[in-house]
Amino acid sequence: MSLKLLQPRWSAPQNIRAFCTTRVGGFSQEPWDSFNLALHVNDEPSAVNENRRLLQESTELPNPRWLTQTHSTKVIEHSTDLIDADGCFTTESKKSCIVMTADCLPVLFCNVEGSWVAAVHAGWRGLVDGILIKAVESYRQPSKLLAWIGPAISQQNFEVGHEVRERFINKSSSLESFFRPKAGQKWFCDMVAIAKHELEGLGVDVFESDLCTYHNSQDFFSHRRATHQQGSNAMTGRMASIIWIEQ
Repeated sequence: MSLKLLQPRWSAPQNIRAFCTTRVGGFSQEPWDSFNLALHVNDEPSAVNENRRLLQESTELPNPRWLTQTHSTKVIEHSTDLIDADGCFTTESKKSCIVMTADCLPVLFCNVEGSWVAAVHAGWRGLVDGILIKAVESYRQPSKLLAWIGPAISQQNFEVGHEVRERFINKSSSLESFFRPKAGQKWFCDMVAIAKHELEGLGVDVFESDLCTYHNSQDFFSHRRATHQQGSNAMTGRMASIIWIEQ
């Protein structure tokens, strides 16, 4: 069974391995079809476990760390026993840091020496609460960091209410420009641009995939798209964004 994987276009050192999965390939049935990697979305566990096995065999994925993501700002070290977190980092080789998304931002980090990597899941809550800052602080030398923002929902498809916009503007008035008005006290939020603005402000060198999960239904799961199609109880799968130090 053939998988479709996306490689970041960034200037990471040669010993860094990183990619993002798509929904292509795998064993899950509709609406999780077909390469769903999440166990928490009501898919058949046997299908998810087969997908994870296929991923590990196809990519020689070393020591994967699957997190229980809760839209928090918790970023943990790969070696810890905790799993409730939305980010993971390591300085050890052959330890895969993984986050799962279906519209939220997957952000992969490495340092220019290739001796530190991290993966972070940032929805709007994590973004406004500072999870990217937390991740950068776990390394402490932001000017030596590279970040890749993977496939996520684009501004034109991410409608939010007035209260979400206010949360961001209360954090920093400079973020007002990343919201485009829509009728009825609704706004279109550019999460990718907010993340890039925040990371570049810290001195991080940022790269983007420029891929929208909502727009591209052939390659990506999208929770927002599924909700529009299925209603409030919509179900869909998750992609994984993965990074490790090869040696």
